[in-house]
Amino acid sequence: MKLNCRIAIFFSLMLVAFGCNNATQQTKVISDSEIDQSWQAGITLPVEVFQKYPLPIQDIKNDKGINVMIDLVHQCKFVTLWGLPERLNRLGYRAIGSQASVHSVLNPEGKSRVRVKWDEENRIYPFAWHPNFSYNVIITHQSDPNAQEYLPEEQEALVDFVNHGGGLIIFGVPPKTEDVADGWSLNQLCERFDAKISAQKDTYRETSYAVIEHSDDWEPSQKGENNLPVAVYRKYGKGHIAIYGHDELLSTKRQEKEENLLKNELLNSTISKVAQGKEPVGGDARYPISGGGGGGIYPELEKQFNDVVLFYAANQKPELIKTVENDIPKAKELVEGWLPSKPTLEPMYLILSSGGGGGWAVNAFKPKENGIISLSGMGILSIFAHELAHTMHGPVNEEGEVAGITPIPNRGEAHAGWFQGKVDAWFEQNLRDYPVKKCNKLFEFDPTGDQLDLVTHYENEKLRKDFGKGKDWTKTWWIWQKLDDRYGPTWYPRWKYVQHNRWKNTPEHRLTWDEMVEDISIAVGEDLFPFLKKAGLSLQKDQMGSITYEGKVWQLKEAPISVSKAGNVKLDKIGNYKNELSVNQ
Repeated sequence: MKLNCRIAIFFSLMLVAFGCNNATQQTKVISDSEIDQSWQAGITLPVEVFQKYPLPIQDIKNDKGINVMIDLVHQCKFVTLWGLPERLNRLGYRAIGSQASVHSVLNPEGKSRVRVKWDEENRIYPFAWHPNFSYNVIITHQSDPNAQEYLPEEQEALVDFVNHGGGLIIFGVPPKTEDVADGWSLNQLCERFDAKISAQKDTYRETSYAVIEHSDDWEPSQKGENNLPVAVYRKYGKGHIAIYGHDELLSTKRQEKEENLLKNELLNSTISKVAQGKEPVGGDARYPISGGGGGGIYPELEKQFNDVVLFYAANQKPELIKTVENDIPKAKELVEGWLPSKPTLEPMYLILSSGGGGGWAVNAFKPKENGIISLSGMGILSIFAHELAHTMHGPVNEEGEVAGITPIPNRGEAHAGWFQGKVDAWFEQNLRDYPVKKCNKLFEFDPTGDQLDLVTHYENEKLRKDFGKGKDWTKTWWIWQKLDDRYGPTWYPRWKYVQHNRWKNTPEHRLTWDEMVEDISIAVGEDLFPFLKKAGLSLQKDQMGSITYEGKVWQLKEAPISVSKAGNVKLDKIGNYKNELSVNQ
């Protein structure tokens, strides 16, 4: 939707929220049609939407009434974004993850950006502003001193929070050197409470913790093997603080049940101890949850450009925002050009997170979102392309729908990585001298190119045991690059166009490997069975044979493709994917 239309809807919402009569200042409930227009226009709804659609109640075991904010704005990790909130719920705490700057969410007059469960049937959960929540405890952590800094105003807000009875738990890791420790913004926060996470180490719980330097106001709560303090505690004003020299308590592993119990006990006791300074918030536990996305609370600032809505926090690095503004539109154009897909009603939402390490894509509900966790401009572009491709099915059928569930998952990791690799090569010219994702690495672990059988070894334990995780994707990309070499990049969207048309009457049909290869063979106009059999795939058929598709009988000649190293990445524009391909198109 165009910018002037978004502006018109925004001012319409303001009139709805605050009314036209300044004397009465009466609020009005926002209509469903206004909500529908707004989320499609990329507008975050005003707080009045929660009058009709309140937040759901968190599922908490033996609710203690204690609100815990998990600060994600200085380092966002999946374990703290998705895993830790559920752990805290099971321990009896209300947990709210936040990617907004700390001073913005602690402002009693401020608002937090969350999702509202507006249309459960169609799973449409627009972004909306909610009055800021009250907290008993804040957990903040940072393991990378290069991650987004603790702003002075954030530090002031945390000091004030503790002074007035709040609990603060700080998790760090051992910095590499004392110079790193001295320049670390997390230590600027610690120093406000007369403590420092040093580069000195001691072993605690078989883990190398940082030794905590501290004033006499602190008392060690845990000591390492050399009797040095690796976790400390103090009272400050009306509140309480704990600092840990490692962040291991924030994550658990399924196979380590006893260890997980110990971690939970220690985490639980620490939260209880620092929460003593104020009464539990209590009341209904209506709070946002992540739901597999970037919430509960999303970044507080935003920019809109080229049909993209960017959410970012006040402490975000300016150079990363510049990369998003300057280069993301081109990356978006490239992926959408290589893989035409059904457009969404709403603009694309980008969540620019803190730290480094990957990203996420939300497809299960709308508006869709793409989260990016990277500290480099190229990393942002690469992750963006990957996560964008996760949301794209490719060309729809003549009914405007998609159909068929393929053995190589639709919108899966191989699919996303394929377009990620092309975008990488577009922006990093040195990668143009290699195939996508340097997939000739296949021959390093499969010298003859026929040992890894994708039919039996695809995203399963057998693959991980025999070859190692990810080797199936490398072979998939090699196969696809060989197809790019012969047919050009149009074959991929044509494959999806054929698939979505061929299976339109049974859209939930789970294709066999043979059926998927039939679709690709029809797409390229040559029989790929012999090539893939030579490449070690245990397909049921040696040749495609006769296949009827769209009222035409297809009997194709063998594709003369060898099991050999693939050529360099192809970045050409695609042709008309509805037409039959010619070789080297």
